[in-house]
Amino acid sequence: MEAESHPYRYDMVDARPGYIVVEHELKSKAMRAYFSPDPVAPVEGYREGNRIWQHTATAQSLRFSIRDTETGESIPFDELLGLAFYGSCPKGSEVWEIGDLAQENKVSIYVAVTGETADGKPAPLATEKLRVLNRYFNERLRSREKKILILPDRFGLYREFSHGHIMVDLGLTAME
Repeated sequence: MEAESHPYRYDMVDARPGYIVVEHELKSKAMRAYFSPDPVAPVEGYREGNRIWQHTATAQSLRFSIRDTETGESIPFDELLGLAFYGSCPKGSEVWEIGDLAQENKVSIYVAVTGETADGKPAPLATEKLRVLNRYFNERLRSREKKILILPDRFGLYREFSHGHIMVDLGLTAME
């Protein structure tokens, strides 16, 4: 019996639905975004020490891992809030200008936006994880002329997520 051939090197596994929740703190006006795996998005305010947090916005999302079918290694992407398409960013911003230039060469630019660490800074996403994300999405494209380039968030898009400007690209999964 022949070994079953697999069309792709990478598979998305362990997909867990949830929500990106954006909150603001009443006194300081601080904002933050995080992933919630709860079956219903949390919207109740709560106290954390002397701070009171209130719900601002919610968007459906998922957490996942990518499995390398050659090695069997599973790579979790728990720090990832989402992929922001350059076109959802303000026109004239750095990422929008880069994306606009890249489109001329049929390259779609996305930015990997991560949640925050305990010190309130965006969680780093290792370069090797970015390479895996790029390979995963590019190997599924139907058009050989099109490419996807997922960049780390060096543009401060995390602050946009935290301020409730949740960016979505509904066409990413279509891969046309």
